[in-house]
Amino acid sequence: MKPDPEPWYNTSLNLWQIAAVLVAGWSLAKTLAAGWRRSIGLRWHLTTRLRKIAPGVRHDYVESLLGEPKWQSTTVCTRFAADADEAGDRDRKVELTVRTWPLSRLGYLVTWSEDDVMVMYGITTISWWFRPSVRIGGTRIRLGKTSFAILDDTDEHRARLGNRRFGYMESHYFGNPGGYRSWYVGVNDIGYNAVPLSLDWFDEEDTSRTRLLPEMRAAYRASAPINTVVVSGIASYEEVEDGSFFGTSLGVDQDLVRLADPEFHVLDSRVSRVHQRLRERRWRWYHRRWEKRQKAAPQGP
Repeated sequence: MKPDPEPWYNTSLNLWQIAAVLVAGWSLAKTLAAGWRRSIGLRWHLTTRLRKIAPGVRHDYVESLLGEPKWQSTTVCTRFAADADEAGDRDRKVELTVRTWPLSRLGYLVTWSEDDVMVMYGITTISWWFRPSVRIGGTRIRLGKTSFAILDDTDEHRARLGNRRFGYMESHYFGNPGGYRSWYVGVNDIGYNAVPLSLDWFDEEDTSRTRLLPEMRAAYRASAPINTVVVSGIASYEEVEDGSFFGTSLGVDQDLVRLADPEFHVLDSRVSRVHQRLRERRWRWYHRRWEKRQKAAPQGP
C-alpha cells in the first residue's frame, strides 16, 4: 500500500499563526479603542459614564467610572433634623467632601458627599464640542446651547456679580414625577458661552443684592444659555435652601481649577506663555461680545 501523501499545510504551524494573529488583532483593537476614547470618541465616552451617576451612589462607584478626582476639599453645612420638634438638635453641622474631576478639556464634574455617599453632583461644560443633553423634569436641554426661557419661571433665582466673577442660577422641583430631586441650572463664569451680568440689572430694593429686575431677568433668561446643572436628591441643608451654598457661580469653582492651567504654572515654559497669550486673546474676544450684548440689551426704566 502506498503511504498517504503529506499534507500541503503544517497543522502545528498554522495553529501558532492563528494564535499570533488573534493576539495581534486583540492588541490592535485595544489600542484603537483607547485612541478613539481619547480623541473623537471622548465625548461619547464621558457621556456614557456620566449617565450612570445619580444622587445616593457611593463615591467609590463614581471613582471607578472616572478615576481619582483632581481636587478635593471639605465644607461644613447645617442639616435639617428629621424630627422638627427637636429643639436643641433641630439643625446639625455636617461635613461634606467636595470633589472635582476635569472632564479632559470639555468640562468639569463636581460631587458633594456625606460619609462617602454622594448627595449632589454638578456638570459644567467649557467647550462647544461638549453639549450633553440633560433632562430637567419633562424638559430636555443642551448645556451651553439651550436658554433658560425653555423652563418654567419659578422666580427662585440668585445672581452674583463681583469685580471679576459673576454667576446666575435657578432652582426647579417637580415632586414625585421628578423623583423628588431638585435641579439647579445656571451660568458659571468659567463655562462655555457664559453671558455676564450688568450692575444696573440688580434690584436696588433687594438688600442681599442677589435678585434681578423682572424686565432684565426676562431678557437674560431669553438670551443666556445654561452651561451648568446641579442635581440634588437627598441634600437637606440650610445653605442649599437659602441659596448661599454654591457661592458666586453654580458648580465648579473657577478660582480653584484655574490654578492648574498652564498659564498659572510656577515653572515657566514656552507652552505656558503661549497658553497665556491665547487666553488673553480669548478674553478680549469675549469682552467685545459682551459689549455688543450690553448695547443690544433693553435698558431699564
